[in-house]
Amino acid sequence: MEILFHPILHAAHLIEAHLRDALAETGLQPRQARVLLAIAEFGPIKQVQLAQAFDLAPPTMTVMLTRLERDGLVNRHSKAGDKQTSIALTPAGLALLPKIERAWLSVDGFIRQSFGAAEAEAFSRAACLLRDALGGKPPHYLKGDHP
Repeated sequence: MEILFHPILHAAHLIEAHLRDALAETGLQPRQARVLLAIAEFGPIKQVQLAQAFDLAPPTMTVMLTRLERDGLVNRHSKAGDKQTSIALTPAGLALLPKIERAWLSVDGFIRQSFGAAEAEAFSRAACLLRDALGGKPPHYLKGDHP
């Protein structure tokens, strides 16, 4: 019996390792980089919305944001009368965006080179179908924004 998901799981692990290497100069882990890109895309965003967008428990997002804030990449602020904290990128966080995008493009380039462009795009579409079938969504879409 051939187990279909083993090579998929192994490939995902190796892709993430490749991405960690590509992000090394930033000092970020892949999920932290994805969160910074989402904040950049949505602008200041409520911490609870960010946790929902990444399917993370609020305490997990709090830990991640605390680290990003400690590193000077994000700041949290609350408006008077609003109990929810908004997150925004600092100038240092904004300065990392081009490096993060280069890391993304590096991994994409590796995948395209390994498969060929057409097969890489077909593989990506198949991965999206699998993600959706498993109840997932693009990692940075807010609830209700799934295309």
